[in-house]
Amino acid sequence: MSFSNDMKNELLGSFPKSLHCRIALLAGYITICGRYNTDDSKRLAIRVENDELEAYILKLIKIVTDIPSDRIESIKYSNNQKLHHRKLLLENENDIEELFLKCKLKPYVADSDESQKKHDRISCDRIVIQKGCCKKAYLKGSFLAGGSMVEPEKSYQTEIAAVTKEAADKLCDILGFLDIKANSVVHKDRYLVYIKEGDSISDLLGVMGASNALMEFENIRIVKNIRNSINREVNCDAANMAKTAKSSAKQVEDIKYIINTVGIEYLTGGLREVAEVRLNYPDLSMKDLGAQFNPPLGKSGINHRFKKISELAEDIRSGRIKL
Repeated sequence: MSFSNDMKNELLGSFPKSLHCRIALLAGYITICGRYNTDDSKRLAIRVENDELEAYILKLIKIVTDIPSDRIESIKYSNNQKLHHRKLLLENENDIEELFLKCKLKPYVADSDESQKKHDRISCDRIVIQKGCCKKAYLKGSFLAGGSMVEPEKSYQTEIAAVTKEAADKLCDILGFLDIKANSVVHKDRYLVYIKEGDSISDLLGVMGASNALMEFENIRIVKNIRNSINREVNCDAANMAKTAKSSAKQVEDIKYIINTVGIEYLTGGLREVAEVRLNYPDLSMKDLGAQFNPPLGKSGINHRFKKISELAEDIRSGRIKL
């Protein structure tokens, strides 16, 4: 079972307390997963992916509307094996009208720049999400309908696939109201509302009421942060070691070149002293090399002497010092 599925199962474990929030949740779900067909006879199809989701949506319809229980319990569904999901089918015009009235739903009118294939989509009046609590409920319903999340161990990303620009804009407005950073992008015939920041995903889980998923997500983040911190330190140490090795190799090269061309005697005083110590300890860092002297030398003092040695070796190579 994936993190995303576990989270959705947790969300299915509870209903909002107030009726207006239950209406908002159902409206959010139907806006994403509902299709209203009026070609021949009026029919409302609501996509559900499993038994738990089907039971959840049917119970919400029973709570929100005055549709008789026997008609709700006898709602048909079509099982499309190719698409791996099934659809609840409401074919009683009075029942559809009742559901649309209670959830403030209506057929969607596509913008001029949207595909005309969206003639069967459904729109929701913004009066449903006027209250802050209803915004959270609507968001939960939308996520149950079209939400998914990448496994947090891999990366931080969650998204909701909206079917109309209006639905995507509404979700972005709600997330903005809740101070959750989100963006949207058009992908094929969908409008993907996505979140990529770990803090924002945590906030999303919190406002939707997925407390167990939130705790698991935060535990994963802690482990990843510790692992990343260790990796950064290891990489930094490796980089410093590589830098030390490269610097030391250049110093040894210059010293040996001077010895082989003009002799060690050409290095006087402190330069000869630091050259001999470097040849004896080619792997030491500048700091550790300075500790070999009595009294110890600081990094700046060691650097100054090696700079002089490097300049001398370059003068010999270039012919500025005649052999």
